[in-house]
Amino acid sequence: MNFYNNFAMYYDKIFPRNPKVIQFMDRTFKQGHILDVACGTGEYSVSLAHLNYQVTGLDLSDQMIEYAKAKAVKENVDVHFRVQNMLDLQDQSLYEGIICIGNSLVHLDSESEIKQAIANIYQALKPHGSVIIQVINYDLILEKKLPGLSTVTNQEYSFYRNYEFDGSKIHFKTRLTDGLRVFVDETLLFPLKHQTLIDLLTNAGFRDLKTVGGFSHESFDLKQDITYVVTAKK
Repeated sequence: MNFYNNFAMYYDKIFPRNPKVIQFMDRTFKQGHILDVACGTGEYSVSLAHLNYQVTGLDLSDQMIEYAKAKAVKENVDVHFRVQNMLDLQDQSLYEGIICIGNSLVHLDSESEIKQAIANIYQALKPHGSVIIQVINYDLILEKKLPGLSTVTNQEYSFYRNYEFDGSKIHFKTRLTDGLRVFVDETLLFPLKHQTLIDLLTNAGFRDLKTVGGFSHESFDLKQDITYVVTAKK
């Protein structure tokens, strides 16, 4: 978690707000109280608040939450942010919609933890509520033995993202540089496969499951798309 605390100040510059993500969410939810699980610096919590959604955001990183709170104040929107692990979520039937994006789900330690998180999300939704989950396509990563994700660069920063698979976990090795300073870290990820995620959602009680290869895609190719988005209803 130290990495995400340290990375908080750079996060928005490396991953700027994407209008296509906001449009996808607005089409899915349309209205109501939305929970942003693993909200990071609150980019999409704040974006949904601008569209008149009631929004709650939670994240395990206290530094991310501090940036999120400051962002909401700066942009003059009302969002309730709190430091919380998605495994500790105990809300009951409060939300019309829940998002868990940015490959956050696979930061959990095991399939059983992911199962618990999905169960928590299910119980937190109101009947007929919707969830949006975005993760990396680890079927593709493992099959093709891909060494990582593409480097993210802009005029100020370069963010290198490498993968090493040890047989059970993926070692997510990152390097962030602004030309003067270099930040290096490593995070363990659980290589969640697409069918496993679908099975976990179905077994939790979700219905109307749909997968697309990204927020701007209309279909999903397991052999080609590096990321995917799953939507489902309670």
